[in-house]
Amino acid sequence: MPRCKVCKEKFEAKYFLQKACFNPACLAEWSKREREKESDKAHKARKKEFNLNDVKYQHDLTQPVFNRLRVQEELEWFRSRGLEPECISCAKKNMDWCCGHFKTRGAQGNLRYDRKNTFLQCNRYCNMALSGNIYGDKNTRGYIQGLKGRFGESGAQEIIDYCESKTSPRKFTGKELEKMRKEFSVELKKY
Repeated sequence: MPRCKVCKEKFEAKYFLQKACFNPACLAEWSKREREKESDKAHKARKKEFNLNDVKYQHDLTQPVFNRLRVQEELEWFRSRGLEPECISCAKKNMDWCCGHFKTRGAQGNLRYDRKNTFLQCNRYCNMALSGNIYGDKNTRGYIQGLKGRFGESGAQEIIDYCESKTSPRKFTGKELEKMRKEFSVELKKY
């Protein structure tokens, strides 16, 4: 004999998968619980649809996945050449690595997920404390000199010209960002 989900008493079921006994109070409580469950499902569906259309929320989910992917790609680039990874801006090694953007996400949001705009950078010093360290200071070479050291004068100039010419704003959609995030996640699993 099954137990009533409301009063926990055993009862004789009249139909298959009956969850509550025939006490009117138990039936009313059980139907109320079922309505709440349905409204919770509808609420979750509405919330998922809202979040899918919320571009800022989608950026907040997609950016960390892209950043992790770029760090792994950069580490692999160094590893495949038998080199020790170094910061593009200060050339320090063995750091807390991050994905350093040449053109910032705020200045040129259309390049925020562009591989030509992102390279391995030390997180606390160059990226956070020196805001990307583009031109360098008395202790560091800077992002531009780092590009020249890594790709040569013409290769660096090509990257700089590319980043400076891509100035048209781009409007991302939530569905587009979700698709990009899934693609980045698949690529990240390879590493």
